[in-house]
This record gives sequence, structure tokens and C-alpha cells, in this order.
Amino acid sequence: MAVTESAMLEAQGLCKSYGGTRVLHPVSFRLEAGECLGGAGANGAGKATLLRLLAQAERPESGRVLFRGRDTAGDRRFPRRSLGYVPQDSQLAPELTAGEQIALWRAACGLRGRIQEELAALLGLEDLLRRRTGELSGGMRQRVSIAMALSTGQEVLVLDEATAGLDESYREGLLCWMEGFLSRGGCAVWCSHLNDELERLCTSCLTIQEGRASWGSGPA
Repeated sequence: MAVTESAMLEAQGLCKSYGGTRVLHPVSFRLEAGECLGGAGANGAGKATLLRLLAQAERPESGRVLFRGRDTAGDRRFPRRSLGYVPQDSQLAPELTAGEQIALWRAACGLRGRIQEELAALLGLEDLLRRRTGELSGGMRQRVSIAMALSTGQEVLVLDEATAGLDESYREGLLCWMEGFLSRGGCAVWCSHLNDELERLCTSCLTIQEGRASWGSGPA
């Protein structure tokens, strides 16, 4: 019997229910280094739920997530050392400055020092670092959230509508950065309503409708 090498990231039968209502029916996929899975579908279809399960922000009702063949359930190192997550709604502490928020997350990931200058320039953080996140606009908070996910050198990125609210220059810069990340052997799950982003970055695409995933591309 042939031995199948472990994928970088694998989902096996992930599903989720809330209050007895199934919001995500079993989803399975495998991603190798350099691959990006797109996620398309209307708001409330189940995309955000899938990404929360991948990022350990929630526990699945059943199924599991594997990183290089290892079950990530209960592994606190995985979301801090191997996975970067950009949720649909930025989850920042309003009393912290952007610089403090980024430094706090980097410290939790075992890193010290300032965010990389290239990344700070890419996301236009220079004028934001001393400002409290509660005073920032939605697009500004999104840039801080993206910086937290990208600044820790993770191998896997899970991004939920990451370009929503971004000016076009920042959107293009992020897409270019993602292309470089994938070419260096990272892998990603990229959910978007924008077909040009899915076509540009993704090697395959799941369309999720009413919690059910099917293979195909294009926003709903």
C-alpha cells in the first residue's frame, strides 16, 4: 500500500452546529506548500465558521485539522507559531495603541523587536503605531490586524475578507505580498467576494452555500 505524504494543512470532515442548527456541513481539503484555497459564498454561508475552526478560534463539532500530519486540537503552539489568522472583524483591544497591540501578539508568538520595516511600509503603519486602536477607522484596524498575522513568519495563513475596507494601494500591496508568500512555500486559505482576488491567488476554490461546500470558483 502506498504511503501518502502529509499535506501542509488538511481539514478532515470539519462541521459545526449552533443551538442544534448545522451551519457547516463536513468540509475536507488538503493544501500543499505553495497552494492557496479560495473560499467564496454569501455572507452567513459558513465561510467565516470554517476559518474559525481552522484557526482554533472555535472547536469543531466533529472532524479535525492537521498541520504536517499532526492533529492541531489542543495544540496552543499551532496558532501562535505556525498559523496567522485575519478574522472578518478585527479583534483589537481599543485601549492599546496599534504598536502595543502588534508587540503584544508578537511576544505571545515568542518574538521580540519591532515589526519588519518592509511590512510596516506595505501597510502604512508608521502613522498608526502610536494611536489607540479604538480611535482608528475600520480600514486602519484591518491593516493592524493584517500586520499581526503577517509579521510572525507563519507557514499557514487564514484570511477572511482581508482586503475589505482597504484602499486600493494597500489591497494591491497585500496581494503582491501574498504571491511572494506562496512562492516561498507558504500555504493559505483566502476568503473573498472578489473574483479577481480568487483567480489571482488561488489554486482551487470552495464555494459555500448554506453551510455546504462544493468545488468551484466565483463569489456568490
